Amino acid sequence: MNIIHTIWSSLLVIQRVIMILSSAFILIGLGVTVVLRYVFQTGLHGLEELMIIPAFWMYFIGAAYGTYKKEHITADIVSVYLKGEKKRLWLQLIISLINFSLISIFAYWSIEYIIWSISSGASSNVWKYPMYVPQSSILVGFGLMTLYTLVELVKNIINLSHYKS
Repeated sequence: MNIIHTIWSSLLVIQRVIMILSSAFILIGLGVTVVLRYVFQTGLHGLEELMIIPAFWMYFIGAAYGTYKKEHITADIVSVYLKGEKKRLWLQLIISLINFSLISIFAYWSIEYIIWSISSGASSNVWKYPMYVPQSSILVGFGLMTLYTLVELVKNIINLSHYKS
């Protein structure tokens, strides 16, 4: 069990590092763009294209991390009106099952998208990097979201099975 905890913790650390580095690269890129444009009255052709890579990674890893932390906006008014803990546990189970189902579909589509992107050989206009470099963040992000919602689903099943009236 210790190895699982270590892997889980390491995964979260890696996600935080990716989010921090991506944010820093975006800020540096924007800063360079502003300085070049307004101080030197010039620009660096293709800089915006390079900033797409950290932007994709920040967005999708951030979405995965938000899924793990469950610190997103919800409108769960139904649980307020439900009477009884068992009904609330069932509601949480149904919600997590729906979430898992939808995110699994999106993860499957992201696999199909990356396969298509690789097979099409698409590359960026200026720097000619393969487009699957930023787009692979979609697959990684949805893969992590699938993992986190699966863990939540299993926890909700366990909570419901251990409930005593």
